[in-house]
Amino acid sequence: MTIRIFTFLFLIFLISCKKPEKPVNKFIGIWYDTEYIIPGKSSIKINKDSTFNYSSAGCDWRVFSKGNWKIIGDSIELSSVKIDTCYFAFSFLDCAFFDRRGKKPLVTIPNCEADGRKDFCIFSNETFYLRNDSLVYKIKTSSKCPDTLKIIFARTEKIRK
Repeated sequence: MTIRIFTFLFLIFLISCKKPEKPVNKFIGIWYDTEYIIPGKSSIKINKDSTFNYSSAGCDWRVFSKGNWKIIGDSIELSSVKIDTCYFAFSFLDCAFFDRRGKKPLVTIPNCEADGRKDFCIFSNETFYLRNDSLVYKIKTSSKCPDTLKIIFARTEKIRK
């Protein structure tokens, strides 16, 4: 009889134990660009399943990307996946873009003919970190961009005037 009572009490003890909660990933969600550059807007959607989607648009241009992310310390690193459709392609941040005018454009599939209605943005181990409530891009020296350039995303979409 005492074995049954102890077994019953032990089962109640196990049931009443709290399971440790998984820490919430602060990067998950939709992040909107914070720069008000008419008429463009960009967003990054970071999904729970370690994937992301990027989109950017303006008057007559559309850009997208998709890929995977991983946490490295207190930062998140985004890398695009290879796609099997032909698009013009360019790096997420490339300040030497205009130095390549007149040269053959980069495409997602070698020697394909992109239609130019939509472009693919290549994220190549692009690192972002959290500062306050913002997702801040860590500029690579290989981008040839000035140190003063800031690329920041926020959880709330900017107000368009």
